[in-house]
Amino acid sequence: MTLRIPLTPARAAAAAVGAAIALTTALPATPAAAGGFRPPTSSTVVNANSGKCLEIADWSTDDGAPARQWECTGGANQRWDYVPDSGGFRLVNHNSGKCLEIADWSRDYGAEARQWGCTGGANQHWNYAGSIGPHNELGLSNLNSAFLLEIADWRTDDGAPARQWPGSTVGVPQANQAWITAITRL
Repeated sequence: MTLRIPLTPARAAAAAVGAAIALTTALPATPAAAGGFRPPTSSTVVNANSGKCLEIADWSTDDGAPARQWECTGGANQRWDYVPDSGGFRLVNHNSGKCLEIADWSRDYGAEARQWGCTGGANQHWNYAGSIGPHNELGLSNLNSAFLLEIADWRTDDGAPARQWPGSTVGVPQANQAWITAITRL
């Protein structure tokens, strides 16, 4: 025998609140939400696998110039300003004043990272992802795609392209998707 209880608006609201509480407590907090560190205002962004800096190629100030890795030189094309934005941040290249984005609002595996004039779009919005690793490394997750920024194919050579790829946001990200920045542990 099945007992059916009619779903009233009050019961539906109580069920929705209960589901929201269960979901909120079941999901892991992001590092920023957990309050374990303070993000920098400006920093280099170093790939944990290669030890090389994320930069905009050839000191370009053009829209569409590719993001890649290169031996760290201390140049302004390798320096990124963190501009707070709706719970995350924009990464603005110190040399060009343009935002790091995933090209064409793509949600495809392997879509390229590049710079473009800052538009406020979700493809230019980043959040830290995963747990802080032993060298202060964290993933960088794109709001539009929810994929992580990585250096393609675990490459370690100068000029290897930055792109997006799915990755785990639980635990320390794999090294080609982990980025060392000047975060301050609290």
